Amino acid sequence: MKRAHLLAVTGLAVLLSACDQVRLPGADLAAPEKPTEAEEAAAAVAADADIPAAADGAAPEAAAPGGGQETPTVDRDAAEPGTVSDPAAETASAPAPAPAMRLALYNANRCALPADAAPTLTVAAVAGATELEEPNVNPEAVNALAATLSAFPGIVKLEPRRTEDTGLVSSGHCSAVRVRANWFVTAAHCVDQSYDEIRLIGDAANLRSPAARITTADSAICHGGYQGTDTSYANDIALIRLNAEQAAAFVNVPVARIGATLQPLAPANYAAGEMAGWGLTRFGGQLSNDLLETPLAITAVGPAAITVASQGGAGPCIGDSGGPLYVSEADGTKTVVGILSVVEQNRATGQFCAGEYNGRYTNLQGYTGWIDSVIAVCEADPEACT
Repeated sequence: MKRAHLLAVTGLAVLLSACDQVRLPGADLAAPEKPTEAEEAAAAVAADADIPAAADGAAPEAAAPGGGQETPTVDRDAAEPGTVSDPAAETASAPAPAPAMRLALYNANRCALPADAAPTLTVAAVAGATELEEPNVNPEAVNALAATLSAFPGIVKLEPRRTEDTGLVSSGHCSAVRVRANWFVTAAHCVDQSYDEIRLIGDAANLRSPAARITTADSAICHGGYQGTDTSYANDIALIRLNAEQAAAFVNVPVARIGATLQPLAPANYAAGEMAGWGLTRFGGQLSNDLLETPLAITAVGPAAITVASQGGAGPCIGDSGGPLYVSEADGTKTVVGILSVVEQNRATGQFCAGEYNGRYTNLQGYTGWIDSVIAVCEADPEACT
């Protein structure tokens, strides 16, 4: 949501994930094994059960490499991403499959990129962002405004962390939004590599405030169709699970309303949305210590993605990945309709996060069934998701 002067970097892929400064994605766990014929049959029977089905969508336009805690940026000349659609089946009252298989039946798995997947670029490698900075109100540096938490219900900072062999701690930088008492939703590319802990910071717009509360998460579950750069960040969605003790630290962080809107979600009905985050205030600069906000024009809505455009040079940037996109109803209530996935280049200049450019949010309306199904199976069987 900042006006970041993301200069195109020669020789680097033009898709940067706007989530982190030193990327730190999910656990390096093997992908679940393919279901046996018996298990597939059981899943087919389960489809008749009264359990919400997981919903997948087609990959939206323009996405590019980026990942692990940064918002990917997209080269407008890159090939259009393909469709990843693999409807999830429901479990039935048949012999209980292994934990990993129970997740697979819902088209979900513990977060990890495929072993042969291309790695995603990080802010550290591309922008050199290493420190937080106070927001600069100079419009040449940032066009976003300071935000209040009450205007963006449920938003928190997400920092997957890992201790390196040198003893230094590398940390990713994304956002997430609370969708249940024990659950947050974010971008899969924020948690698709190995980490030691998933840290969440909430309750304060300023990360250095004494009011800020810090907790850690129990686990991260990613959409089974997410494969990072290889599929242009299709199905870029993940759920973060907290246990009761961890969730208690966020007693003042409200559960956001997600998905359904009073009118069909389309530019004609919702011409603009609002975003907030703690991402870079300029490309090559530092992450913001204060929550910043900006309106965005909604230009297109598909079953899997929402395309937005910057306004007055202000828009999402690296470090804002996984953050929510809100739309307002006539009565002023806000609904989270998207999660930031990637940011495109400025068509005229080739820069990122500068001037007129587009961003892509994962459309939560297309994944409501998946969210409900995964939460239901994890609550019923924590072993499957821990």
